[in-house]
Amino acid sequence: MPRIANFLLKSLLPLFLLSCNRNHLITDPVFLQRTEEAFTERKAIASNRAKELFSIFEEDLTLRQKEALEYLYAYMPLSDLADYSGEFFLANVDKSLMALEQTPWGKSIPEDIFLHYVLPYRVNNENLDSFRIACYDEIHNRIKGLDMEKAALELNYWSNEKVVYQPADIRTSSPLNTILSSRGRCGEESTLMVAALRTAGIPARQVYTPRWAHTDDNHAWVEVWINGEWHYMGACEPELVLDHGWFTEPARRAMLVHTKSFGAAYGSEDIINVKKNYTEVNNLPKYAPSKRLFVKVSGTDGMPAQDASVEFRLFNYSEFYPLTVIPTNQDGISSLVTGFGDLMIWAHKDSAYAWKIISVGKTDTLTLQLVKPGKLSYSVDADLFIPPELEPFAPLSEEIIRENAAKLENGNVIRKSYIDSWINHEEVLSIAEKLKMDSVRTEQVFSRSMGNFREIKKFLIEIPDTLVETAFSLLEVLPDKDLRDTEASILSDHVENAFTLQGVSPETFRDYVLNSRISNEMMVSWRSFFIKNIPDRIRIEALSDPIKVRDLLNESIEIRNDENYYKTPLTPVGVFRLKVSDEQSRAICFVAICRSLGIPSRLEPGREIPQYFLNNKWHDVYFADQNEYKGEKGFLKLTADQKNPVPQYYTNFTIARFEDGTYNTLDYEFGRKVTGFEELELPAGSYMLVTGNRPDDKLILASITFFELGAGEHKNIKVNIRNAEKASSETGSADLKALFTMFPQNTKELEGSQKMTVLAWVEPSQEPSRHVFADFKPYKKDFDEWGGNFLFMSVSGKPADIDGLPSKSLSGIDTDMKVLKKSVRFTAPVELKPPVIIAVNKEGRIVYFSTGYRIGTGEQVLRHLQ
Repeated sequence: MPRIANFLLKSLLPLFLLSCNRNHLITDPVFLQRTEEAFTERKAIASNRAKELFSIFEEDLTLRQKEALEYLYAYMPLSDLADYSGEFFLANVDKSLMALEQTPWGKSIPEDIFLHYVLPYRVNNENLDSFRIACYDEIHNRIKGLDMEKAALELNYWSNEKVVYQPADIRTSSPLNTILSSRGRCGEESTLMVAALRTAGIPARQVYTPRWAHTDDNHAWVEVWINGEWHYMGACEPELVLDHGWFTEPARRAMLVHTKSFGAAYGSEDIINVKKNYTEVNNLPKYAPSKRLFVKVSGTDGMPAQDASVEFRLFNYSEFYPLTVIPTNQDGISSLVTGFGDLMIWAHKDSAYAWKIISVGKTDTLTLQLVKPGKLSYSVDADLFIPPELEPFAPLSEEIIRENAAKLENGNVIRKSYIDSWINHEEVLSIAEKLKMDSVRTEQVFSRSMGNFREIKKFLIEIPDTLVETAFSLLEVLPDKDLRDTEASILSDHVENAFTLQGVSPETFRDYVLNSRISNEMMVSWRSFFIKNIPDRIRIEALSDPIKVRDLLNESIEIRNDENYYKTPLTPVGVFRLKVSDEQSRAICFVAICRSLGIPSRLEPGREIPQYFLNNKWHDVYFADQNEYKGEKGFLKLTADQKNPVPQYYTNFTIARFEDGTYNTLDYEFGRKVTGFEELELPAGSYMLVTGNRPDDKLILASITFFELGAGEHKNIKVNIRNAEKASSETGSADLKALFTMFPQNTKELEGSQKMTVLAWVEPSQEPSRHVFADFKPYKKDFDEWGGNFLFMSVSGKPADIDGLPSKSLSGIDTDMKVLKKSVRFTAPVELKPPVIIAVNKEGRIVYFSTGYRIGTGEQVLRHLQ
């Protein structure tokens, strides 16, 4: 009888609990128990900020508020525990619950979908803000009366009115700051769009291909859950229909498209990795032809290697980039659903490793046996093939295209009206005069500040006269994005509390003491904080021995890399207060403390190792839990025979260092030419040089050179880029005289050019043509040095805005591409779809041609011109 009673109790208790707790947000008792257990663990991790984070539970919360907060705390990354408060999280929870109750679709959203894709305030690695609170009313007024699908589409037009695409650095602005600047890269656009959809109570997630196969770039967009199914849309790049965007065709050639699902694992989607606090979901089969690739790894003893790391690496930016890392199971097997291109598979466990380059289409199961590391000195060439282009989908109807174009133009007008409200030239001159500063310097600062001009103005006006020059030095050394989203009070803290040791040069002071940008962390007022909170003994002793700062962090900071899974750095203040950190955030904190004490410090370019500058030398810093390199360093000099073009970092080559069984790329400045590298001082050890050339979007000519750098050795390494055989057939030819007549005032100059000419037919106000302009702008200096002409023809009747484009750019109109069709002859039939890019030599032969958008167009054109 007791057995039957126990059985009935276990069977009926969950049903009893559900019937008694209809106000639960989490009604699944198993999931609720998991959440409560994870929440208890999180409370222990964040005990040093218990008051700021957990006192919110002492308020009169509803059961739904309490469970929502516990769920968010249970799985949030360290960065959020370190730098935000319980009040912040509750305010976000309240808006999520409000949307659930107030929208017509709220009751139709399954509990697990709501918890994973509506409730979470974080999208990816962005700085957080109060977007959901600030924009809630505006968003809900915009979609009033619409169904779920139309509301999602309308919010994309709303986002487009706020933001347009522009490349930017890797730090991801918060949604409100992206709106403030009216521009953002795809990661920022998609973060904003997901935040808008979730604010409306519509489940949404950011998806991305970490790297494209056919070009050196990546991309992020949005998936939205509508009536039980996931659909996609281009973020801030609206269409009138779902599942359509300029990236639809490129995505069909992707090798991986994935997303992070916040919280405990659930659902039936293809799972790449299940982690403690999130799940990595594989979205690729929705976009591209794919297959499951198996990798079977055995150890040095020939037995299956369990928990070996298998890196699925794709060639991109002249490195073999790890798309994802999937550990082997008990049978030594790892697998991934991927596309039909070529990959480098790199497996390792401890220091043993094995690798091979394979074609996915020709491989079902790859078998690798790990070997112990040894000294390597050899080179190998690899021809890497890219998933082929497929027959394009049928285009949208002309009616839909016209209606969308009209709505986009309306968005352009709204956005321009906002941009026109930014500070004007006369006001800038007035400020320069008041500050007694050069007007050109002042103009440059304010042009970089964009919509944040009020904070920059407040900062400069309120700073003491004696510090105005220092204030300008800070603004000029900071990246553009910092001027676009940093508050005046933060900038003031970094100027008013900056000082340095005697004998430090003005340049070193500016770059490595005054400079408040260290890596990709959120900028806060850490200088005054550390001056007040670092013990006096450490402050005094560190001036002559900065290792004392490392010792302080060794004693007080616990490292939990796995708990900061979005890899958003904690702020230096957050590290110091939470006393739990990941390694990168701790390194940033070390640099911030040193700079607060006037000690020049940095993360070393390449390895990202924290360093301090003392006695005219940079010194590496290793923490107690790291393997300190104590040997003598070696010296590496890079040279190249090629002069046109001179090889550039991340464009034509990269260098990687062997550590813990794998090669990690040294992170030097993008685009730095070989000639711009001084002799590099590096730890002795094993290195890998990777070079690559993309003659087209179907093939990569790669080369891999393994070499050893000895202690005290001065080694020269040549960076040679493989060249493709010249094509035997021509694409076609152009009647340049006919094309030049579109620019009568410049016809003689155009005809007299001895350079090639780049011709572009674009729709200036629409995607993907706006992406083409964005692709060209980063290479303006290179195009100007080349010296040829760029002719941008608008096919929609409105001339292109050539601001920021190559200096020798002209804008004209060729409605419906009539002149193009008459003046250009192709050797084979082609579909002409804007943007159309053609490069022709002075005889009129076509040397480069693309129709429809290809990511990285600017770089591809530059390579062909050079």
